[in-house]
Amino acid sequence: MHGLGQILLQNRSGVLDAWLARLRDTAPGAQPASLQLLKLELGTLVEKLTAYFLAGDGDGAGPAFKSVEEQAATISAACARDGLTPMETATLILSLKTIAGELLDRETSAKATELYRMRTALDAGVDRLALITFAAFVETREEIIKRQGRALLDLATPALPIWRHIILMPLVGVIDTQRARQVMEWLLEALAREEAHIAILDVTGVPLIDSRVALHLTKTVEAARLLGSRVIVTGISPDAAQTLVKLDVDLSSMITRGTLRAGLAEAFRLLGRHPKDPIETSL
Repeated sequence: MHGLGQILLQNRSGVLDAWLARLRDTAPGAQPASLQLLKLELGTLVEKLTAYFLAGDGDGAGPAFKSVEEQAATISAACARDGLTPMETATLILSLKTIAGELLDRETSAKATELYRMRTALDAGVDRLALITFAAFVETREEIIKRQGRALLDLATPALPIWRHIILMPLVGVIDTQRARQVMEWLLEALAREEAHIAILDVTGVPLIDSRVALHLTKTVEAARLLGSRVIVTGISPDAAQTLVKLDVDLSSMITRGTLRAGLAEAFRLLGRHPKDPIETSL
C-alpha cells in the first residue's frame, strides 16, 4: 500500500487539521490544553500509520502496525482520563476513515481496483484501531474507578487516636470480604503504631450486619487480642441484634455496647481511668 502511504505522507497536515476539527465537533466540552496535547498524540499516530502503509505490510501483523496499536491505546487512555465518553473516543478514531477516504478520492489517479484495495486496507486498519482504543478506554476507566474506590475506602475506614491508648475506627457502608480484610489490616497496624490497648469499632454506619459481617468482626477481635489489645464494638442496632440472635451467631468473645459514648466509657473502665483524669502530653 505504498500509494496510500505516500498520500498520507504528503497530506499529513491536512489530515491532522481535519481530524482535530472533527474532534471539536464531537467533543465540544474538551479543554484547549487537552486538545493541544491530543494534537501531538494524533500527529504521532498519523506518522506511525503512514509508516505502516509505506512498509507495505497490509496484514496488520508486523511490528509497524504494533507501533500504531500502542499509540492508539495511548490516545484512548488519555481520552478516558480527560473525561471524553466512549462514543466520543470511538468517533474520533473512526472519523479517520472518512477523512483519509475523502483524501484518497481527491488525490489518487489510480484505477478503480487499486482505489478499492487502498480503501479496503484503510478501513481494515482503522476498524482494528477502533477495537484497540475501545479496549484501552475500558481498561483505563476501570483503573480510574478502582483508584477512586480505594480512595473512598480510605475515607470510610479511618483509624483515629482519640485518647492515650485508645483508637476509634468508625465503619460506614457495606462490609464485604475484601473490605473486612482491609479493616483488620488497618486496625492491627493502627494498634501497633499508636501503641493502643483499646480499639473501638463503631458500626453505626453499617447498613447490614449478618453472619458474615459478624464472623469478620470476630476474627478482627481475635487478631487484636493476639497483639494484647481489646476491641469494643459499638452501634449495633436493635434490628441487627435480633438478626444475629436468629442466626445463632456466637459473639461471646466480643465486647459490645449500644452507643459510642457507652463504648468510650467501657474503654476508660478497662484502662482504669476516667475521662477527666490528666493524660500525658502526647496522644
